[in-house]
Amino acid sequence: MLKGFFEQRPYDPIENINRATHEFNKGIDRYAVRPTSNFYGSYIPELIRIPISNFRGNLNEPKRFLNHIFQRDFSGAGTDLSRFIINSTLGIGGLIDVASLWDIYPISTGFDETFRSFNVPQGAYVELPLFGPNSTRGSLGLITDYVLNPSKPITEGIDGVIMLGVEVANVFQRRYEFAPMIDATLYNSADSYLAARNIFLQTRNEFDIDDNEVDVFDPYGED
Repeated sequence: MLKGFFEQRPYDPIENINRATHEFNKGIDRYAVRPTSNFYGSYIPELIRIPISNFRGNLNEPKRFLNHIFQRDFSGAGTDLSRFIINSTLGIGGLIDVASLWDIYPISTGFDETFRSFNVPQGAYVELPLFGPNSTRGSLGLITDYVLNPSKPITEGIDGVIMLGVEVANVFQRRYEFAPMIDATLYNSADSYLAARNIFLQTRNEFDIDDNEVDVFDPYGED
């Protein structure tokens, strides 16, 4: 299946623009995100990093719940709701991921997958400034995720500086966690643009198989 996939030319009609954006993103990573994330992961203790990551992840549960409802995946929606209730109460506002300790794990999803469930085509490949590899459908999903995020009433009650700090810390945490894969793609590839594009499109190709028959790690998921 993967052989046939790579024999097909990816739909990338604005490759020149995407490559320029890729170099911009790569420069931001090289000179800002990567060194800062290395410092963050190496010198900020897990006792601080993990609760921040858990708190941010808990705020994603209402959005996942909404998307699973739209996708008619009521089992997934039940998992999202259970995790949010457990972690918001027993987990002290989401700082502790009690649900995962009870083997109730998060199910990553977003409006990209919701649109896919309604047979919206993936569209052209695009690389977004700061956000990285995506598709036309995924870009629309990002906007919809933001506009319809049911966590807004919660986050609006928190000081904006605190929420900005949580988001920035999450970026550094994710970059630190997946540093080997990201570094291999961006800095150890003959053509980092093609490497990033192929990883993204391969992952999305697996997700586009009906009924989620293939369980794959998505390096370009909701975070």
